[in-house]
Amino acid sequence: MSENSVDTAYENQLKVIVRPLPKVVFFYMTWLASLGCACLDGLFPAKVLGLAWMAIFIFNLITIAFDFTADRCLMLLLLGAGIGYGFYHFSLSASVQTFLQAMNPVMNQGFYMVMFGTFTFVYIFVWVQTRVNYWEFRPNEVIHRCGFFSRAKRYRPELIKWDKMVPDILERILLGTGTMILTTSQEDTPVILEHVPGISNIDDRIASVLNVQVTASR
Repeated sequence: MSENSVDTAYENQLKVIVRPLPKVVFFYMTWLASLGCACLDGLFPAKVLGLAWMAIFIFNLITIAFDFTADRCLMLLLLGAGIGYGFYHFSLSASVQTFLQAMNPVMNQGFYMVMFGTFTFVYIFVWVQTRVNYWEFRPNEVIHRCGFFSRAKRYRPELIKWDKMVPDILERILLGTGTMILTTSQEDTPVILEHVPGISNIDDRIASVLNVQVTASR
């Protein structure tokens, strides 16, 4: 292995890239469900596929519409347990089954493919966006790169304080994301990076990278 390759590998170890994501990424379940329903069209009744797709889509809508904090998750669990007990105690399962059977949400293969194609196009755009708008944490500087022409704003790492937050437990479960809040005297207001994937690992790596600078300065 050449000396340049060793230097590049060592430099990559001392660099952490943070790419915040838009909230639309949580529709990946609907994206995959659209592809699955398109492939299974004709193998299963259209009503079954329609109900399954709608259930996943509604779940995704709820995911991005509300923040599921620990308190709210506990309330939902208690509410779900109460509803479940009510169904069992009052024998309402037959009525719910009749209601679902009366519904007829029928979509064809063309609809599923259009939805899959639409989400695919959006996700390609999101992927490109995360490649031109991201943050780099290095031992001697923090860089915000933005735009196709690599505009960069540099910050002194000793002036930056970062906090890790996981405000939404459900989003953490679905994609392992969280929020980073960067506070620095070089900005008037805190910089908020939302939906950072692998937030726990990134937080540890940033701490490790910045500790390299502290150790070297001693």
